[in-house]
Amino acid sequence: MTNTADDKPIAYEQRVILFLDFLGFKEIVEKTTTDPKRLAALLRAIRFVTVLKPDEADIGKQVSQFSDSVVVSYPVSETSSVFTLVYDVALLIIDLADAGFLVRGAITFGLLIHADEYLVGPAMIRAYEMESKEAKYPRVLIDPRIVKIAWKYHAPQNSPKVEADYVRDLMTKDDDGKFFYDYISWHSVVSEAGIRAGGYDTYLANIGRLVKRGLRNKDAHVKEKYLWLHKRYVASIAEILKQPKKSPWYQENIGVVAVVKGLPKFKKLARSAKRAVASAARKSGTT
Repeated sequence: MTNTADDKPIAYEQRVILFLDFLGFKEIVEKTTTDPKRLAALLRAIRFVTVLKPDEADIGKQVSQFSDSVVVSYPVSETSSVFTLVYDVALLIIDLADAGFLVRGAITFGLLIHADEYLVGPAMIRAYEMESKEAKYPRVLIDPRIVKIAWKYHAPQNSPKVEADYVRDLMTKDDDGKFFYDYISWHSVVSEAGIRAGGYDTYLANIGRLVKRGLRNKDAHVKEKYLWLHKRYVASIAEILKQPKKSPWYQENIGVVAVVKGLPKFKKLARSAKRAVASAARKSGTT
């Protein structure tokens, strides 16, 4: 078979990439077979992913979705590629969590071929390994090196510092030293992502329902993931409640504070989950 004049050579290019995976997708799908409401909720959650779909302004953006996974990539040199991707992912994670679905994933960059027919390259392998081996918990890891890309390839109307700082502000350093997007705290959800302040109390209550469900799971490995979420959920409650009553913020959000004050912290469930995780670790010889 010979090449024609219309054939275009395919080669690697430097691209920013997101790899995203629904957490507990198998269990979710199994429940949808007997629960029409759960099926409808899942289909709505999958539709949320359309926020990542390219539009006319996204010249080099590519999106691939298969089962429980989504891959999005941009050419590194595309204007505001990192800024746009990180912001879109932040909104998507919040929407999914609010609807009762958690994700795990990674944002990085490297050599990649991403087209309708192909998805291959070292960047894809790196993103997959970050998601499957390093993320571990319901979090999306962010390669800190992408801040330099945000600085270099910013929009003309923004300074390099504006876009780099925004990306940096959406990155939280976790206990293990890895950076992730914190979709739980007021700072990340309201101040940075721009979600309506008046809805934060309901959102945090929905996170609490996820925590409760996860800590009750019989699988110790699942419990461990939700202990991570529980820690951040409780910290977010504490952050709200420690605000001075006379501060302008408190007066403006007194309704939010009242609701958050009544949210359960699931102390007994957390202690039980920790014992189960420790027991499983001893049995497997990992401690």
